[in-house]
Amino acid sequence: MGVDPVRDVFDVGSSSILLGIATSLVLVWMVRWMSTRRRLNLPPGPMPVPWPLNIVTELLLKLQGTNPFVLLGKLAERYGEVVYIDNGGRRFVFLASPEAVNEVLVKQADITSGREDFWELKAVTHYHGGIIFSEGDDWIQHRRFGLAALRNFGMGKKSLENSVNAEARILNEVLSEKIGKSFDPFFAMNNAVSNIICAITFGRRFEYSDPKFKEMIQRINYFVAEDPGPMSNLPTFISNARRRNLVAVRKFLEEEVNEHKSTFEPSDVRDVIDLYLKEIYRAREAGEKNELDLTKAWPLVFDFFLAGTETTSTTLLWAFLFMAGHPEVQEKIVAEINSVIGSGATPRFEDRKLMPYTEATLVEVLRYRPIAPTGVPHRATSDLKVKGYAIPDGVNIAVNILYIHHDPKIWGDPEVFRPERFLTEDGKALIKHEAYMPFGVGRRICLGEQLAKMELFLFFTNILQQFKITLPPGVQPNYDFGHRVTTLVPKAYEIILEER
Repeated sequence: MGVDPVRDVFDVGSSSILLGIATSLVLVWMVRWMSTRRRLNLPPGPMPVPWPLNIVTELLLKLQGTNPFVLLGKLAERYGEVVYIDNGGRRFVFLASPEAVNEVLVKQADITSGREDFWELKAVTHYHGGIIFSEGDDWIQHRRFGLAALRNFGMGKKSLENSVNAEARILNEVLSEKIGKSFDPFFAMNNAVSNIICAITFGRRFEYSDPKFKEMIQRINYFVAEDPGPMSNLPTFISNARRRNLVAVRKFLEEEVNEHKSTFEPSDVRDVIDLYLKEIYRAREAGEKNELDLTKAWPLVFDFFLAGTETTSTTLLWAFLFMAGHPEVQEKIVAEINSVIGSGATPRFEDRKLMPYTEATLVEVLRYRPIAPTGVPHRATSDLKVKGYAIPDGVNIAVNILYIHHDPKIWGDPEVFRPERFLTEDGKALIKHEAYMPFGVGRRICLGEQLAKMELFLFFTNILQQFKITLPPGVQPNYDFGHRVTTLVPKAYEIILEER
């Protein structure tokens, strides 16, 4: 076949024309965007990435191994304490200073306590109600109930403290079987912490080998751990595995709710589910308007597990990694345990008041590696201002906690693990710091904060009271983090335990 020079010229010309048109469109779009930013007085930030180009961008970042939390830190360094990001139409403002956080989430809490529509969870499981993902009256009533439930079955109750200590003893028995061996503590920690939530919500604990318990914990962890990917904002791109896990979790929790309904006695409230049922029936009899509903029972329990298991167990994993990497800190804590509690007595939560170094160490763990580095984003329910910039109604608002916790202007030596930074000069009392915010800020601050602090203190002291934690010979501590959808996790590691 002969070469057609006219067609070749035409093809080249067509390609050039198409490229020119595409370039012109991009330039026009960029000019319009910059004009819009100035007109609306939006905070500084990178150029918005329109859908579907955001899918390509996110894929490239994923292939490059870019950690999104590290990227957010770099954006804060470049653009400042208020950063605006538009990613495929999802608009976010990230706050990167204590002052900006206070101005938005505390002083303007009335219009910054909304929540983004987590459509994936709702579409797959028909989730509605709950505490974490709801807003408005639904959220207000469920949060009020959650606080009441924790008062009834959680904080201030010796029974719960006894349950945590009993679980810690069981955990120590499991760990005793590992003495002298190199092992990954992930599953042991996760099982123990999960059982505390089981005791509160179901009224009972599970054996670690129980197949239903193992499946539920694994499926909830999978939901937290799996990166839904850049195309997750499209219904057709929810993976079958993710869909199956969400449906299975709902089925398990609904079975628990139904079992409680069939055995419910108003005079014998056993746990959170019973308390929820009692409040529903009470409101019905009184003819009161009530957002609490039987269809919302399993989402409430799901939220308890989502907020109260992986977060606390991951904090303990970080804590023990730091103890293995900082033996001098570990020995100071053990000395404090021996002095205040004794080598054989059971730790009590009230002991923490006499153990400032132990307390400061747990605080430093959460500063260095905040488990939820951006929290769960809030949503503006009205236009507002921050630092002279405008945040439009409907924009999601997140706190760049990891960046704030590692800002050298605030901490001086943020990359150094140093519990003393949270102690007075004489080492006898804790110092509160406005830039320390691992449990969030504002009206949507974690309602299980006190429960988490109790669990962390009791599990931590029980284990260090009995075991010395070291790394395998020749292994250096690695404090780098992987990431799940919303949490910072240590990269898999192994430790060796020695009996004290």
